[in-house]
Amino acid sequence: LIIVHFEMLYYINAWHNGVSALTPVFVQTGNDLLLDANGADCSEDGVLIFWRFNEKDNLVRLTCHKDREPTVNKLKYPERTEITEKTSLKLKNCREDFTGVYSAIRISDENEVVAKYNVTVKDPVSPAHLKVDSVFNSSDVCNLTVTCSTDHSSVSSSFTCGKETCKQDNGQQTDTSQQGNVLHVYLSDESVICNHSNQVSWANSTKRIELICLLNYGTHTIPSSGFGSSLCPSLSLLLLLVVLQLVFLSGEKDVSKIFCCDCLSPKVIKFLIKCITF
Repeated sequence: LIIVHFEMLYYINAWHNGVSALTPVFVQTGNDLLLDANGADCSEDGVLIFWRFNEKDNLVRLTCHKDREPTVNKLKYPERTEITEKTSLKLKNCREDFTGVYSAIRISDENEVVAKYNVTVKDPVSPAHLKVDSVFNSSDVCNLTVTCSTDHSSVSSSFTCGKETCKQDNGQQTDTSQQGNVLHVYLSDESVICNHSNQVSWANSTKRIELICLLNYGTHTIPSSGFGSSLCPSLSLLLLLVVLQLVFLSGEKDVSKIFCCDCLSPKVIKFLIKCITF
């Protein structure tokens, strides 16, 4: 009865002193989260420290002692919580309904809010997909259009690349969902990057512009079956005929000895590999 009465007094007066600002914290669904009591002193007999959820539910009561560890009493949602480092609160296997405000209150001669967190539990983002929609490539310039997408949103952008530089024609493109997930397509280090992220996770898909333009030299659009589909079959057949002819003429059974790969540029090698594995 004494404890209950004391807690009722605490409910009324706890917010008179201490921390007032909320510290935002994000955690991924299924992960643990450790909330620090900001060094709250628990070395005096009779001092109490409460961890409270949404300003109404007492989760844990710590009874402090001068010469030993505090006594821990789990009150509400005991399966969710654990006390570590004397006074810190660990939330275990966080779920969406863990989202809310967590406060640590130290009660002695005065009631003091020593820590206050606004916790948000979020799911990880879904995969990001980067699709090349079209390419126009000539000896001087390569123009391409791409679409960056997830299961629920998409954003498109175009790029113009010369011999020395590339630029994103319409600037970085971003789409933000109601859940706060951000879909972003941009240019970085001569690559197009499609990035899907939120406060707890990220996923991306990347394509090298040089390789896209190389594989579509002289083309204007990319068929739905994939870029290079009209060009690679013919070159693959031609490459096979050349290899067979060289083997026949040289009598060498080890095909790798026929070619001097060091003599080929990296671009040509990449292109031939693409065609062979198409």
